[in-house]
Amino acid sequence: MSSEGKAEILKLVADSGLPRSKALAQLKLPRSTYYRWLQRLVEDRLRDRKGSAHIPWNKIRPEEEARILAEARASPVLSCRQVAFKISDLGHSYVSESTLYRILKREGLIKPVEIIGFKAAKEYHHKTKRPNELWASDCCYLKVVD
Repeated sequence: MSSEGKAEILKLVADSGLPRSKALAQLKLPRSTYYRWLQRLVEDRLRDRKGSAHIPWNKIRPEEEARILAEARASPVLSCRQVAFKISDLGHSYVSESTLYRILKREGLIKPVEIIGFKAAKEYHHKTKRPNELWASDCCYLKVVD
């Protein structure tokens, strides 16, 4: 709403002759809004501020993104984590590993993970000879082909 419209509503409520609460109820205007507008009128700042198009504090700026891409292209053998550490260590800026991964993936600089397939054996190569000799076997990262 424009500052003129707000000033008109404030004048209408003041000149209505009704109690403020009833006048505000008829206009369906919350009391908090009315008193906020009244305070701003006294301070001579009734006009709303335009929303600014500034970059949020946590968004990567274009020049930072260009520096990240240049660093990643200069050393393609480094992982996202290593590139993020290198950028932070050089003091350019801080970028998280996940943000760096998203930028590099968008630019096509992430190579797909190579999955090596293993064939599962029928039995253990090193058999146990006593109780509790083999406590656990971790096979989380093995891909069983057959």
